[in-house]
Amino acid sequence: MTALTTALCLPSLDIDALLQGRTIVAISNSFQNPSHFLLCPVEVPLDEAQLATRYHTGFLNSLKPARLTAGLDAIKIHAWAKSKTCRIYSQQDDLAALSNLTAWSTDYLHQLTQTRHQLFVLFLQVHRFDQPIELMLNQLAEDKIGNYIQVDGTWSDQQALPILSNETFAQRQKQLIKLSHPNHPELEPLQTELVPLRENSLGAMSLDRDLRYLLGWSRSEETYLYDSDLAWIQQISQVGRSTSELDYRKLVRNSLLKLGFVNLVCDVVSDANPSDSNPARATNVGGFDVYGDDPYTLVGKCSVDGSALVPQTLTSQFIHVGNTLLGRDLFESAVKILFVAGPLDHNTEQATRGNKMNIMRPETLQRLTELKAQHPGAIDLLKLKACLQSAPFGEDSDAKVNQFINGTLEQLRLRSALIQSVKTYLESTDQEAIGLDTVCSAYAMSSESNLPSLSMGEIHDLLMELSSPLAGYLGRKKADNSRDVFYFLRELCIEDDSFRAIAL
Repeated sequence: MTALTTALCLPSLDIDALLQGRTIVAISNSFQNPSHFLLCPVEVPLDEAQLATRYHTGFLNSLKPARLTAGLDAIKIHAWAKSKTCRIYSQQDDLAALSNLTAWSTDYLHQLTQTRHQLFVLFLQVHRFDQPIELMLNQLAEDKIGNYIQVDGTWSDQQALPILSNETFAQRQKQLIKLSHPNHPELEPLQTELVPLRENSLGAMSLDRDLRYLLGWSRSEETYLYDSDLAWIQQISQVGRSTSELDYRKLVRNSLLKLGFVNLVCDVVSDANPSDSNPARATNVGGFDVYGDDPYTLVGKCSVDGSALVPQTLTSQFIHVGNTLLGRDLFESAVKILFVAGPLDHNTEQATRGNKMNIMRPETLQRLTELKAQHPGAIDLLKLKACLQSAPFGEDSDAKVNQFINGTLEQLRLRSALIQSVKTYLESTDQEAIGLDTVCSAYAMSSESNLPSLSMGEIHDLLMELSSPLAGYLGRKKADNSRDVFYFLRELCIEDDSFRAIAL
């Protein structure tokens, strides 16, 4: 933990650019700078023409209109920074290149050098606080910009996350020191166009996050969207072991819809109109708790209260309703699941095994649905069908489903490790792309000792999958010898504790 007692005063919009990850530098009045300090905003009253002269249009368009005109009611500190190095710039060509890599316009940098003769540019690794710090200070005058002030109290650098990973920051720093061209400048206008759309569109938000990571403006973790459905998904286990069977039935139905089943209905009963060939149109309560017929027929019953034995009457009713509504042949071939919390008595266990019924506990259903929410393409319903239609049935079938989940997670971790091998090799060698042979060597030398051995053909197939437009974890292009080479785009993170593999 580092105590922060000093703050660098910067224009508030310069701090916005740092918080966006759009830039990693600030202009200081001194070549000697402390190693850690807060970033203190100073409001600079600028009209529209002055803003356009100072900043790039794309950066200004990324800000909310109110942000450009509103004054500061209080001084709020959103971040602290670590000073990495300082460079002096004064040449006109250097200023133009510096402008391309920051939010400042070339004209503004030229204007500063006319009065200062040279610019002290401070390279900052910025960390955003999870909650802003409010300082009891009067509004700061513009002459404080570029200078350090002492702040009351001692603030900690804890509870803050870096805007950029160490690897990305190092790449951006090298880029600025060499004044090389920015990454993918053609994508910056597209990212700007997404700014007003992302609050009301998950698609726009997802693309915006991917673009900012590709541009080097954010950490890879930010490319993963929080699925709002997790709010109810994470209630499945608790509700499944409560006394509210109706609420649990709704969660089971929502989970199956989330997993990809369609034509799904609840409360299908045995006294349906015999002339109605579609059991999903039946009314009243009392038969199947869930029924779906696409991509395959699935029927289920629900029962809560984990302290009570699941009675044999539940399975007897299930079989009777199935044979009545679906007919014996269709019911026998359907996937049958009892979504129950309590243990099975001996007769119920024998009935579930004899009629090929699966038991799925609330915790298992929650794991399965969480995995779908975090990795939408991970659950193959046809593979899940094969799992649910194969032995064992009864009590042991819940462990079978958990093994299916664990196997899916292992496949995701395998792909994540392969992506990481490509990324690590390219970072260590400073190359732009890597061929199949080298990927195989890099994977074999991976630090993860529990990875399975893969043939060159298996690795090639995975690389093609990960570099497809629908996946987008790796990029792929043709080398001079017409062979495919691969480069890193974004990580596949498999870190959520809620997916932790269960030892079976």
